[in-house]
Amino acid sequence: MSHHTISLTTAYGDVVAAEEVTDSEFPGALRRFYNEAVPRANSIVVLDGVMHTRNSFLEFVRQFNDWSARQPGVHATA
Repeated sequence: MSHHTISLTTAYGDVVAAEEVTDSEFPGALRRFYNEAVPRANSIVVLDGVMHTRNSFLEFVRQFNDWSARQPGVHATA
């Protein structure tokens, strides 16, 4: 079973939220972090060690949702 790490920080580096989740928990974690990132214009999301601006993270979630809609047994996040 693989794990994913995800964290959300302010532009100044203050951690807002951080989680380590399994593959099965990943869509739910994306949903939670998406909901936190939307109102935080300058936030930074680190997903499995890759830093995303708020906008690039929101685009990642949109693409994940598009992909998951085409996969049996995978549910969209937001």
